[in-house]
Amino acid sequence: MFSGHGKRKGPSIDVEEPLGRQNEFQADLDIIASISAVSSILDVVCQMTGMGFAAVARVTEGRWIACATRDEIDFGLSTGDELPVETTICHEIRQIPAPVIIENVSEDELYRAHQTPLMYGFQSYVSFPIHLPDGEFFGTLCAIDPQPRLLKSSQTIATFKLFAELIGQHLDGARKLAQTRRLLEERRDWERQQRVVQREMIHRMKNTLTMVQAVVTQTLRNASSLEDAARSVSDRIQALARAQDILTEHRWETADIRDVVQAAIAPHVDGGHRFKISGDAAELTAQQSMGLALAIHELSTNAAKYGALSNEHGRIHISWSVTQGQALMFLWQEVEGPAVTAPMRRGFGTRLIERVVPSYFNGQAQLDHAPGGVRYEMTGSL
Repeated sequence: MFSGHGKRKGPSIDVEEPLGRQNEFQADLDIIASISAVSSILDVVCQMTGMGFAAVARVTEGRWIACATRDEIDFGLSTGDELPVETTICHEIRQIPAPVIIENVSEDELYRAHQTPLMYGFQSYVSFPIHLPDGEFFGTLCAIDPQPRLLKSSQTIATFKLFAELIGQHLDGARKLAQTRRLLEERRDWERQQRVVQREMIHRMKNTLTMVQAVVTQTLRNASSLEDAARSVSDRIQALARAQDILTEHRWETADIRDVVQAAIAPHVDGGHRFKISGDAAELTAQQSMGLALAIHELSTNAAKYGALSNEHGRIHISWSVTQGQALMFLWQEVEGPAVTAPMRRGFGTRLIERVVPSYFNGQAQLDHAPGGVRYEMTGSL
């Protein structure tokens, strides 16, 4: 059980010894270990919720195996360890399957007498199922803590859902890559194709997860409170997720700039005509798509709080042009909103749209807080 300092003296039941049975799932353990951002995801889960133990678990009808863990409460589980699957709530999630969120076991009518919290001594619990794109259930992204925690906010739920989806997508990609490797080993004349596929998949995986990790880290560093951090992290990650949905439809090759723009402003479109969009046909790379989506998200959020979307009359003009040499000029212009005053402090969002996003286009950007309306101009190349 847990001590008064939030530390656990040891498991309330023995961790199962695999005795060689682990080999059956060693490939899954290796795949999770190969996704470098999993450890960052577990760190963010603990930082955002205040919980002391988080894990990615492989869950089958007869097995519960820890594929990756973050343990700050001496729960006693590390990578490769197993628990009797029937003693876990993850076993129930596999059968449903749906997330389970418990903020306070002692006040939860469904779980206060449940065997699992009593056996393992936790008061708060959250677990989201991890599915592969074809619907196959892999396991769970879960966290526990000996103290009650606030877990049912929309930001926390959205962040857990996105992290579980990211893990599922990259598991699927890694499994397919492993299958490709086996086929190419049998046909040595395919070796060049193998190298190309491997490099491209790793490149896309690293780009996506590095961007998520950077957004999360910088948001947490600049947030004034944990609640503010959770809200900002969730909003920014959802902006990335909308861009990722477009890329998924196009097999992660390129995305139409108009589709990216429309997806990014979708949360702020209420059926009216607040946005005027015009521009040439253009295809963006995956990194450019996600970067532009983040920039538009930051601009839209600021407009909703202080700018053209904060009154009834304000409008926003979004336009872009592309030359034959693939030079891009992107413009965001707010009109008829309240008088604009420049902020006293330049936060992460400003640095993101002025420095980070333009770098994806090998260009530069300028954000102007003119009294008549915010103007953002970015130039670069496709």
